[in-house]
Amino acid sequence: MKIYNVLWKDRHSDTTAKPFVNLVDAIKYARLNAAECSKKYPEYYKESHIDGWLFHVEYSCEGDCIWITEHDL
Repeated sequence: MKIYNVLWKDRHSDTTAKPFVNLVDAIKYARLNAAECSKKYPEYYKESHIDGWLFHVEYSCEGDCIWITEHDL
């Protein structure tokens, strides 16, 4: 069984992790939260590919980001 960890790093809070069993749901969660955080400055919202991660999005000019990793359970 696969598990998808959504990891959220924001300079205003501790890094958090939320597990999902479905990658589509994990990506929806990441996109929704990054978009919400970038409402004031939408130009900072940027999805990109980083080796080893299934999804990555930055939402600020200071490196705040959300990414997804896959693990066997």
